[in-house]
Amino acid sequence: MTESRPFSAHVALVTGAGRGIGRATSLHLSSLGASVICVARTESEVKSCALEAGCNALPAVCDITSLASVQKLFSTVETTYGRLDYLVISSGAFHQGSLQTTTTAQFDDLFAVNVKAPLALIQHALPALMKSNGQIVVINSSIIKATNTAERGLYAATQTALKSLIDALRDEVNAKGVRVISIMPGTTATPRQEAIYQTAGKPYNPDLLLQPQDVAVALCNSLLLPRTAETTDIFIRPMQKFDVPREEK
Repeated sequence: MTESRPFSAHVALVTGAGRGIGRATSLHLSSLGASVICVARTESEVKSCALEAGCNALPAVCDITSLASVQKLFSTVETTYGRLDYLVISSGAFHQGSLQTTTTAQFDDLFAVNVKAPLALIQHALPALMKSNGQIVVINSSIIKATNTAERGLYAATQTALKSLIDALRDEVNAKGVRVISIMPGTTATPRQEAIYQTAGKPYNPDLLLQPQDVAVALCNSLLLPRTAETTDIFIRPMQKFDVPREEK
């Protein structure tokens, strides 16, 4: 390991790598020496990310809500690398709409992506992470601190549930040498955020927002803490304050 490439000889798996924070994190980890498994559902996006990340990146198409697909993913990790040092979960779905009109199917779909899938990924990754004294990072949302979640109640419920699971996980695996980090970004210039602006009919100026690279840098810095310390929760928001439709990752 060198100062300029501190993640050399380490292996990271990043979900949501096709765009936004997941893509930025994949690229930043790779630039710092890590071998990165770039995971997403869309083949063209994940291949583009891996190509930009360089020769140490592996594209992996995976539907994280499918147990068979997740099992195949971790079989590939074991066969290709034989180890895993970092699991970064940056995938998720957003829902906007009143609770009065929310359907059971919408409830099931959102919890499947935002809560059940992260748990399945963590369960499959933990054996390897315990061997390597690895680390888990989950990108959540600043909505867990929002004072008004009207029209976003279902989404907020999934993010709060996810935070509770990750807090419990930290208590369970701390003694086994695995560090667990939650990152809650504010309004970030991602394709999802652009769609939220468009739906709200407001002008979208990504230069004024938190950048995916900002979150990626904060994430990687937290991984590099000495082993005598751990970061538990990181809240990161845009430097400039202005009127936005809602703060989401």
